[in-house]
Amino acid sequence: MKYIITLIIAALFYSCLGNDKIEKEQIDKFESALGKIETKYLNLLVSDFDSYLSKKYKIENSYLSFKQYLTEVSESSNPDFWKIDKIKLEEIQKTNLLAKYDSIYPDSVWYNNNVINVSYASSNGIINSIALIRKENQEFNIDSLINSIKTKPRLEEIEPSYFKIALESLMQEDALISNYLDAKQAAGSISKRLTASGLLY
Repeated sequence: MKYIITLIIAALFYSCLGNDKIEKEQIDKFESALGKIETKYLNLLVSDFDSYLSKKYKIENSYLSFKQYLTEVSESSNPDFWKIDKIKLEEIQKTNLLAKYDSIYPDSVWYNNNVINVSYASSNGIINSIALIRKENQEFNIDSLINSIKTKPRLEEIEPSYFKIALESLMQEDALISNYLDAKQAAGSISKRLTASGLLY
């Protein structure tokens, strides 16, 4: 789920704002772009995340426990991820902290020359093509593949998150934020492992 990853990034990034290197003006600018309600909920998330870190690692230094968490997420094959309380998540979804998504189903799906083509009404004529690469003696049930694709929606952002807007307001002043947003735009969704590795770097 995209919004869970966004919230984890939000909490991880926001935890860093306590660092002395970040000037008060940047924090004020970020919170101003974020909005009062969204700042309140982000602060709640950060508080929950900090509590999780201190219970898990028993380290008083929040920077070291944060670093330990990033190391575990980037290196472990089955890391223990921080999870957001369901009630808080439902409250947060009523705010503008997260992006709003809609499920969009394919407008048309067809097969032609070992390629399945998919178009969406909202894609302005852009067609996504999926090449079928057959292994030796492998057969595909084309009808089954087409039906599977037709019934699987993709998530399309209909409203941006205020968190992203607030990050964009600091892009010119912070290389970490700029690099994160550039990578996210290029790759779409970034795995938690890659994000943790990038933050450690």
